[in-house]
Amino acid sequence: MRNRIKERKGLTARCTPNMGVRGQVALFIIIAIVIVVGIIAAFFLIGGTDLEAPADLNPAQFIENCVEDAVEPAVVAVLDGGGRISPSQYIMYDGEEYNYLCYQADYYLTCINSHPMLESIVEEEIRADTVDEVETCFNAMEEEFEDKGFGVNVGTLNYSIDLLPGRVDILINNEIVAFRGGTSQTFSDFDTSIISPLYHLIGIAREIVNQEAQYCNFDYNGYMILYPEYDIRRIDYSESKVYKLFDRRSGDEFQFAIRSCAIAPGI
Repeated sequence: MRNRIKERKGLTARCTPNMGVRGQVALFIIIAIVIVVGIIAAFFLIGGTDLEAPADLNPAQFIENCVEDAVEPAVVAVLDGGGRISPSQYIMYDGEEYNYLCYQADYYLTCINSHPMLESIVEEEIRADTVDEVETCFNAMEEEFEDKGFGVNVGTLNYSIDLLPGRVDILINNEIVAFRGGTSQTFSDFDTSIISPLYHLIGIAREIVNQEAQYCNFDYNGYMILYPEYDIRRIDYSESKVYKLFDRRSGDEFQFAIRSCAIAPGI
């Protein structure tokens, strides 16, 4: 009996150190978990998460709306001005200025295309007319962020216009960096576009100019049979021809003038 008791005591003595080690390991694990949880909690409390702009400060949407409001009137202006917002060589007809796209001052001679790179000219006209307003859009966005308690850095604006079938692309390369509480977020996707038939109307105008410069005439009735989505009108006025091109789907109009193969008075 005593031997059994001794054996049990010996067994107990042998097991006690192992149980102590296990307890220490468990304690270390608990301490490690507490430390990790504390770090995570502190990380969130000091703003270590990604910075998010308030719902009412969507930079891309703000810039898109602002820029489109600036560009749309310029597109209308180049449509009305025959590719120029402020034409320098034009004829007045019915109280409006019609920009000469092809002109010949002498009689009987075919006109000379005065805007051979019309598409590029129109793109630059729109850009130059609106670049200050686009800059203002970014300044306004900066003020909106600052009013909400953000620090803001705005980069250097690189802005261009690209005419494509059915639309006018507004290409904006710039960055807005908003920061607060040791974190920051960068916004850089500001490209947008507006729907417009300007690209196709310029293409028709180019075809008219080429025909007038070569043959002194353009068969606009035949063209409309092939392309019924467009309405082309020509008015012979004061030794010139006033052209009005209508996109039937949108109602937009591109108007310009040509002086080619003019006949001298009295002939």
